[in-house]
Amino acid sequence: MTDRELYPSTADLAIAKEISVRTCNCCRRFGLESLYDILLYYEQGESFEHIEGAGSKTFLELQWLCRTLMPPIPNRTLPGLEEEIAQDSDAEMIERFNALFLDESKRKTIEKKYEQIIQTYSVRARTWLERIPLATLVSRYLVCPDNKSSGVEHFFIKNMREAIDLKEKLQTEITRQFNMSKEEYLKEEIFNRYRLTGSAEYPVSYYLKYGHFPMFWILEKQLENDDDRDVNAMKETFRVYRNQKPLSLNEFAVKYSISRERVRQIRKEAFEELFLRKSAFFQDKNWQCYEPWSRDAIWEEDMQYYINDEQCGFSEEFILQILLTVLYRNGYTLYGGINSRHIKNGWHSTFLVRDELAEIFDFDKFRREFNALQLGNKSEYLQDIQTLVANCSCWKKSVPEATAGIADIVRDILRFEFKICPEADGRVKISAYRRKTLSDRVYDILKNNGNPMHLSEIYAEFKRINPEHHYSDPVQLRPALLKHDSISYRNRKSIYVLKEWTHVKFGTIRSCVIEFLTRKKSPQTAKNITDYVLQYFPETNNASVRTSMLNDTRQRFAFFNDGFFGLSRKRYHSKYERTENSLMPFSLRLSNMEKFIAENGHFPFASSKNRYERILGVWWVRISKGIYAIDEGQQKEIERVKSQYAACDANKRTFQWNKNYCEMKSYILENHKMPSISKERFLYHWYSRFKTDFHENRLNGKQRQKYIELMKLIDAM
Repeated sequence: MTDRELYPSTADLAIAKEISVRTCNCCRRFGLESLYDILLYYEQGESFEHIEGAGSKTFLELQWLCRTLMPPIPNRTLPGLEEEIAQDSDAEMIERFNALFLDESKRKTIEKKYEQIIQTYSVRARTWLERIPLATLVSRYLVCPDNKSSGVEHFFIKNMREAIDLKEKLQTEITRQFNMSKEEYLKEEIFNRYRLTGSAEYPVSYYLKYGHFPMFWILEKQLENDDDRDVNAMKETFRVYRNQKPLSLNEFAVKYSISRERVRQIRKEAFEELFLRKSAFFQDKNWQCYEPWSRDAIWEEDMQYYINDEQCGFSEEFILQILLTVLYRNGYTLYGGINSRHIKNGWHSTFLVRDELAEIFDFDKFRREFNALQLGNKSEYLQDIQTLVANCSCWKKSVPEATAGIADIVRDILRFEFKICPEADGRVKISAYRRKTLSDRVYDILKNNGNPMHLSEIYAEFKRINPEHHYSDPVQLRPALLKHDSISYRNRKSIYVLKEWTHVKFGTIRSCVIEFLTRKKSPQTAKNITDYVLQYFPETNNASVRTSMLNDTRQRFAFFNDGFFGLSRKRYHSKYERTENSLMPFSLRLSNMEKFIAENGHFPFASSKNRYERILGVWWVRISKGIYAIDEGQQKEIERVKSQYAACDANKRTFQWNKNYCEMKSYILENHKMPSISKERFLYHWYSRFKTDFHENRLNGKQRQKYIELMKLIDAM
């Protein structure tokens, strides 16, 4: 008897109700005469869809038959069917699924995987699957032998391919999740939930020790990996990390080539997205494992616990901001720290106070009043803290029983904010105060910064420390800077330094040259002088240094043959022969000037791209403004040229006005905004003068018409 004859025929299967008559007829027409033929066809990897006339039910019957029906003949199996026999039983699969569903995290992981799978299917399959709960799908379909359970039958019949694919993937995922170790599962959860890779060992060990993930550490890693410009605006301009010097808005604006106002906007948006709108990260269940502290006040030094425990690099005020968002939003008030609007509230330290106490005592007012008390104190004395609190005018409500608790908070404010430690008897020493002048304040700002600062940066820090001050323009601080004996400027660019600094050179390029030549006994070449100057002013060059000496109106430099330079007040060896200033003579300059005006019909522009015209234009501007010293005869020649070529000068002004107007119009059309004083300073001031001239009737008819056209363009932005 052959192997084929050991298996029942297809007709016998139909008689035994193992398959339907329709399926039997389809198999016989296709040449599958016995169970052996059906199993062999299946093992060869062929699909029953290729059988002529076979529909969904025929496909399912044959598929299920090949997976479940084995001929009851001892020691006889088809090659390759041993693996099918060794598969997990339905009961084991259900047991695994129920065990995973008891674990909330793993249940969500399987549900997420299920959602990802069905998104790859057709619209019809997704429509059916959205009606069927995952638990129902597993219990009634994943391990159901007849695939005809309630709620699943129509899905299986009408979506045959997706149904088989879904079954295999779900079984694989359930088995994988069930056999996964605790460490492997935690690493996968860290990646899926927080998108952290390559550094999962620490949070895994932390979880196994404490039962939850280190959320401060995880947030720090997420911010480090996020290189988005908006997030960087918050990270780099707020003190997010310890030992961090935040960038000013202007510095960040220059770094990313945007305006200062735009930096403020995107930083505010990033801050609110993270904190005020309670991002999904702060809704994570692991934050619930952090126990809130039952204290009247929580200070920066308390945050060392989290910094050390989770090995994170966040600043104390940033951690307080996080805790306010997660744990204390409805019970505490934040003082100091960072905020979305970057309000200048005057606090140097950061702390949280219970709302009940903040509602009856004004701690902001106390800081201001105590600061005023210090400023007005002329003699040293000891003060009892409870008496100080009881007698101050900062009470919003009269609650005598709260005096002791508020006094404890005030004691900490004096210690952390004002650096005043209580004496042994609990009283505090109020020292006599020497009032600081404005020059002393700007000196302190420079000393604390430790590096050169621009006038605008000094002003910004000054207003942060003294928000109540009436100054409204950085220029108002310049007299105080120049008045202080320890403050000097650097290269006349509104950059100020301390004279005591050794790492920065103060003064100008000319003063640096004078210092170098004073040390030398003989005249020096321009190259030697420049090499010395470049150590302290790397932005200059040889031509600039040489021109600076030649143009010195105080005539402090002497010029020698062969390109040597010295000081006019010093005496050098007779072998060095003095010569006149090697700049072009005044008469030749003036002759070239008249020649240019006659040929071009206008005075030269100092901003011209043509080098010859630019040199003439710069020379004329400096002569006209009195920067270059000239004698009485030369001054008469200058007045003659101005009078003789007045019409040409008017043409120049008209040409320049039209050029500025076109630049202004082009800027608005390209950027859809008005120029800013920080980035487009020239256009900003030109537009201001243009507007003033219009209202004071100083424009001609064409210029007034252009102003009206420009205003229409601005209104349409």
